[in-house]
Amino acid sequence: MESGMNISVDRKLVGQSAYEQLRNDIMQGKLQPGQKLKLNLLRSEYGVSVNTLRETLMRLVSDGFVEVEGQKGFKVKPVSVADLEELVELRITLETLGLRKSFQNKNDNIDWKAKLISAHYRLSCMEKLMMEDETAHVQEWERADRDFHMAIVSNCGSKQLMRYHASILELSMRYQLLALSKRPFRGEAAAGEHRELLDALLSDDVEGAVAILADHINKGTEIPNM
Repeated sequence: MESGMNISVDRKLVGQSAYEQLRNDIMQGKLQPGQKLKLNLLRSEYGVSVNTLRETLMRLVSDGFVEVEGQKGFKVKPVSVADLEELVELRITLETLGLRKSFQNKNDNIDWKAKLISAHYRLSCMEKLMMEDETAHVQEWERADRDFHMAIVSNCGSKQLMRYHASILELSMRYQLLALSKRPFRGEAAAGEHRELLDALLSDDVEGAVAILADHINKGTEIPNM
């Protein structure tokens, strides 16, 4: 029984590792938008079985990073201006709503602000490293940026809002990472917006924080000549 449980755990770990590798490669454009995902090639490159690969790709389909091509297999989900605009609108709607609700939830206000400070400190460190070398630190920066924006809504008291926000945030972050191939990292501009946003959050300036956040999201997802 124990041996069987170990095999099951090992399969889950392998599947999770494959998921994270494929997701990161799609996010960063190593697997390009619209690219066909051939199982035999991927099996060799990622070192997993075909069954694990199919399960992983179906999970990525569910998460919005991969599409099924009928009987032909899988491909990386294409990008488009229309898709980006929809994601930005949804993200601003959900994130600003989560921000307002987090302010209204007074019971955990102190812990929430402590979480914001911690998440911002890590993000600011990663932004400095990104300004020195984008290629070496992009994955850690993306995670830190995502964690900070998830912290903003984390005190909203709505698990459903946080779940949908996390999904939309991740899909919009894909566009931000793809933008790095077309323009330099926004660097000090983005860092400044994050500092202003944190200051507004800590000083209970709800309307100011909402305005800064919406403007920041719009600027962060602008991609020239997509």
